[in-house]
Amino acid sequence: MSTLPKTHLALLSLACLMLQSAPAAARYAAIVIDADTGRVVHETESTQRWYPASLTKVMTIYLTLSALENGRLRLTDTVFASKHAASQPPSKLGLRTGQSLTVEQAIMAVTTRSANDAAVVLAEKLGGTESNFAAMMTQQARTLGMYNSSFENASGLPDDGQISSARDLALLSAALIRDFPQHYHYFSATEFNYKGRVMPNTNRILKSYPDADGLKTGFTCGSGYNLIASAKRNGHRLIGVLLGAHSSGERFEQMGNLLDMGFANSEKGLFGEHISQLKDYSALPPPFQLSSNRCAGSAEQMGADSGSSRYEPIRINAPYNSRREKLTQLAQAKPQSRGNVWTVSMGSFPRKIDADVNLQRARNALGPLAKTGRAGIVKTKVKNATSWRAQWTGLQQDDSQDFCRRLRAKHMDCSASPQPRTSFATASNPTKQLRRVSHRKS
Repeated sequence: MSTLPKTHLALLSLACLMLQSAPAAARYAAIVIDADTGRVVHETESTQRWYPASLTKVMTIYLTLSALENGRLRLTDTVFASKHAASQPPSKLGLRTGQSLTVEQAIMAVTTRSANDAAVVLAEKLGGTESNFAAMMTQQARTLGMYNSSFENASGLPDDGQISSARDLALLSAALIRDFPQHYHYFSATEFNYKGRVMPNTNRILKSYPDADGLKTGFTCGSGYNLIASAKRNGHRLIGVLLGAHSSGERFEQMGNLLDMGFANSEKGLFGEHISQLKDYSALPPPFQLSSNRCAGSAEQMGADSGSSRYEPIRINAPYNSRREKLTQLAQAKPQSRGNVWTVSMGSFPRKIDADVNLQRARNALGPLAKTGRAGIVKTKVKNATSWRAQWTGLQQDDSQDFCRRLRAKHMDCSASPQPRTSFATASNPTKQLRRVSHRKS
């Protein structure tokens, strides 16, 4: 029996080691569609079956909004947490068995905090049991043409039968915006005020992308970090879905690149086929995206390989010198004049959620300029009547003029006024009246 020389064996061993340690090619699924026409602007493996994680909750809210429209529910109705709902794992609102909340509070908990317990509360209200509601979800998916989707729960918690695809989730999102435009603002709220707690929306795309105004985040070990985002520019709305990012930051950065690419292509008229024409009849199971390190135990439970593979980051090339880059460069290059500190206010509203939505509309209109100064919601009380106002503080006069010029161009109220430096110092204290918008990592 012949043997290889030691040098050959050493080289062979080195080659095997390099092969084993080489990062695997990044796999993900994505799609960008024109929300009005359903035409595909970009897609990558969009019909590949995938675990949807908390993107599932878009369907939960779709059925809830449908019940509101047909009179089965009202926003002011009281719902109660069952033992099953209260036992859901995080993320959650922390409901106790028997605890009550309104339908609107449950919706807000789901859309902003991705609360699993609130999702089950709504499911049991509409379906009697969560499993019955899951059957309703699957039936609605068939009605909408989501042929790759099936649901086993209302939250998106790991289950082998909880399956969707980027294509299906884009279809669902477009249907929600089309069928319930009057309720879409629940996905735009930047925070949720519940029993004295102010909790920021986990969807950071609302802050990182100038034109974004919704929709939903999701994460499990099987799915990776998922995101649906919708953005509107010059009256033109796109919907993007990204499945399988390897970190939270990666999903927001790459979604920004997807939307930049989508707007660039749509401005050039580069549309593909209608989303309903994307077909894939393969029965391949979803990939288990994060099978190493802290997710190894979950991989084993779901029958996936729990090896320690390393992954290349997802790289979606954005168009050169995109609108985001131009606006950011403009904001960074703008010289700051000296003088009084100014405040910009944008009207008063009887409900905090209305002021919240107005604040998000302003962020979209301002783009990177919104990073100037500090944004917040102010609660005021006049003659026992409470109102809420969105405002920016800490601005130079020329900044405040730019703010109002951009906001009025979007038909939004705006007034600018000088602010004494002493009161500015008070207003910037988060324990005082002005509540600063949180940038806590989700």
